[in-house]
Amino acid sequence: MAEYLDDSAVDLYTLNPGIILAGDYMQPHGYRTRRPEGTRDWLITFTYGGRGSFGTDEGRSECREGDVVLLRPGVRHDYETPEGEVWRFVWAHFLPEPGWVDLLQLPHKKGELLQLHVEQPVVRERLLTAFRRVIRDSTDADPLQQRLAANALEEVALLLGRYTARFERSMMDTRIRQTLDYLSENLKNRHTIGSLAERAALSPSRFAHLFKQETGDSVIETLLKMRLRHAVRLLERTSLPIAQVAEDVGFADSFYFTKQFSALYGQSPSAFRKSAGQRSRQIEAETDD
Repeated sequence: MAEYLDDSAVDLYTLNPGIILAGDYMQPHGYRTRRPEGTRDWLITFTYGGRGSFGTDEGRSECREGDVVLLRPGVRHDYETPEGEVWRFVWAHFLPEPGWVDLLQLPHKKGELLQLHVEQPVVRERLLTAFRRVIRDSTDADPLQQRLAANALEEVALLLGRYTARFERSMMDTRIRQTLDYLSENLKNRHTIGSLAERAALSPSRFAHLFKQETGDSVIETLLKMRLRHAVRLLERTSLPIAQVAEDVGFADSFYFTKQFSALYGQSPSAFRKSAGQRSRQIEAETDD
């Protein structure tokens, strides 16, 4: 058995979002990788032939043709090719740009393993083509080539976000969909389970259960992510002080805002604003050249 107990990706780390590693594998039965400490980056795979399986603390999940699997940093996992199979899949280890995080919310969650099955052949083909551009461009150390790789991976995220949004909106309970729309339009307001449940004409316990069932996150987790996504836009597009940004998206405490922002995006609001400004100036300079 070809078993890799401590894959090199475990030790890779970068302070800046971008591509770390990417590849295209064709692995027969006997292939297995184990990562008892997880990785310091995100891992995404797309199976385009055969079957494989992922294992986490919550159990095993089979991957078949058309499946996308996403694992966040620090999740203990292993993956392997089952008996009688040849598993063909593309993969990338990366740290996401802040704007990608909401795109990478795959609908099927088994513990910390996120999974999506893509039915449409045209979407599968676009995903595979984008992945292969990631692989090709990430092998070059040239900064512009690295940006091409990042653009290709962003296309993967956008394709998944669009596919997931259509899937979720078509399947979601109308009351929960209306609650999400209401929260999006009223981020700055204080909300309680009771008040939201009343709007949905449900008991608080039934509402909380249904919301988690439909979205995969609790009301508090969902509202937090919505507020932080809006904060990203304000940090990128305005010069508002950090404390004002925090207040405008619904945080009474700017220190708590900074803590939550850093936990989700891997950098503080001020560091994110600085890096966003640097990227903008670099693009302008390259355009002028």
